[in-house]
Amino acid sequence: MIELSTVRFASAGIYAVSAVVLFALARRKPAKLRRYCYPFVAVVALAGAGIGTWGAGIGTFSVGSGTLEAGQLLTDYVAYPFLFGFTAFVAGVSRRYVGGIVAITVAMRLGYDFAEVFEGTLSLAGTLGIVAGYVTLVGLFFGPVASAAARRPPERELFYKKTRNLALFAFGVLIAWAMLQIAGLFDAFTAAVTLEYLDLLLRVGFAGFVFANVETLAAEAESGGDAGTDTGQPASHTAAGTGAD
Repeated sequence: MIELSTVRFASAGIYAVSAVVLFALARRKPAKLRRYCYPFVAVVALAGAGIGTWGAGIGTFSVGSGTLEAGQLLTDYVAYPFLFGFTAFVAGVSRRYVGGIVAITVAMRLGYDFAEVFEGTLSLAGTLGIVAGYVTLVGLFFGPVASAAARRPPERELFYKKTRNLALFAFGVLIAWAMLQIAGLFDAFTAAVTLEYLDLLLRVGFAGFVFANVETLAAEAESGGDAGTDTGQPASHTAAGTGAD
């Protein structure tokens, strides 16, 4: 059987090549749009470095009844909040909303760690946190955040809807994977291959989609309309009302 380290080194190589390609594509964009592209290049490059160290067995440490990987933690805790934060930014919500959505995403990722390495109450709390957080994100993205996007030009609203649907779908599949993994239904090789595929889709696929549509932001980049509009209560308040935190 193929070694798990080989799977991760192969994934790291794909990330590295993807980062180079994305950087070259970003350089071809108008200067005013590159600031939206370069963070995706950084996220993909960081993923390559993190997965590479994971494959090399660097940064493994024990917590509770399991182990955590520093490389995986670094890439996940950067990538997932950034992707959802960017989606909220496209809608034009206030910085408070973006910050609240980022916080919910971090809490969901932390919930997975709890469910993975602890047992009993802590594991159950982690699992419930994942589900509650995702339900909260769905409510926000189809509710007040969508309302904010509706006040933007039609092209940007459409960009938001596509970005939202891609992010929620890909993350929903990743959550389903996490539930199966926590339940012990994957062998080590299957878990590694499927996780790397899903993460590549979420990081590289999302970046490619944004690069193909980033011109939608051009008009408002020129007028300085990126700061965001306030939709009322910040996302962190909404999350508290649903028990996501």
